[in-house]
Amino acid sequence: MMALAKTIALLVCLLGIAGGTSGANCIPRPRSATFTPRSAASIFTARTPPPMVDWRAHGAVTPVMDQGVLGSCWAISTAGAIEGLHKIRSGRLVRLSSQQIYDCSNKSMIESHLRAYDWVLRNGGVASEETYPYVDRVQDCKREKLHMISASITSFVWTIRTEQELLLAVSQQPVTVKMSVEPASFLNYTGGIFSGPCGHAGHSMLAVGYGALPDGRKYWILKSSYGVHWGDHGYFYVQRGPGHDAGLCGIANYAAHPV
Repeated sequence: MMALAKTIALLVCLLGIAGGTSGANCIPRPRSATFTPRSAASIFTARTPPPMVDWRAHGAVTPVMDQGVLGSCWAISTAGAIEGLHKIRSGRLVRLSSQQIYDCSNKSMIESHLRAYDWVLRNGGVASEETYPYVDRVQDCKREKLHMISASITSFVWTIRTEQELLLAVSQQPVTVKMSVEPASFLNYTGGIFSGPCGHAGHSMLAVGYGALPDGRKYWILKSSYGVHWGDHGYFYVQRGPGHDAGLCGIANYAAHPV
């Protein structure tokens, strides 16, 4: 039953169930599309990142969620990136409301992360999970809670193009990413470093670190949203540096993070 629910959740975006979208809208349109966020940073500071980073060790990552059958992975990962930044800035880790981001920003999933960050920016912030709890279903935005802010952002970066730029970003904070996965191989992942195959089903996750094994194999640490019983205690370790600019399964193609 759990496997079936997670299969449905992964395919929701591809099949366009939530918000009445079509599968073609599952993967965000090119950045040359007409949507323009109100304020988006685009400058990277060239520097040498450390050889390994794990934001969990710095207390900047909340426990793994289970999204259920709602296609909310993009909202959960966006909330996670803001949680991480808030912890880094304030010293306090607060579980933020992915349900509010889902309800109020972009149920259609078109340009999901960009519209999610833009909504948080325009709203002046996002509520806590305690204030606006996750219910695993589509519902109207609770406008009476829009002013109940627990964390805010000043801008967001959406100009990441390569794994090296993603590496620089993740060395500074958790970052939302989107991979084009093959459902069967993804859902059957139980640990180790994933090296494919890739596919056409888009799944959003939170990059919380990176590292390398003694044999030299490099990897990303991705926090998924299928609960702690999926993958490696809810995490997905993905091959890093396969020789493609955007990384395995396009991991750097739609990466973004708050500022």
